Amino acid sequence: MNVIMLPGGVLRVPWAVTLPDGTKVDGTRDVRPGECDYEQWLPFARGEDDLWRLEAVEAARDAEILSRWRARKSA
Repeated sequence: MNVIMLPGGVLRVPWAVTLPDGTKVDGTRDVRPGECDYEQWLPFARGEDDLWRLEAVEAARDAEILSRWRARKSA
């Protein structure tokens, strides 16, 4: 779950909707300062730059794990 802090303090939060036919759709919605659930989401918010850096770190970590797995698999 990523909550993204957009310019102006707007939070982009995960959101799921169930359509009348029962189909579940995952997406996001924007929560603006002053809305009732803004304070609930604020502690989870990260800036876009932070999320890009975190994603790069996780990708490097995943690549390292995959290389160890491949080394064991070929042994």
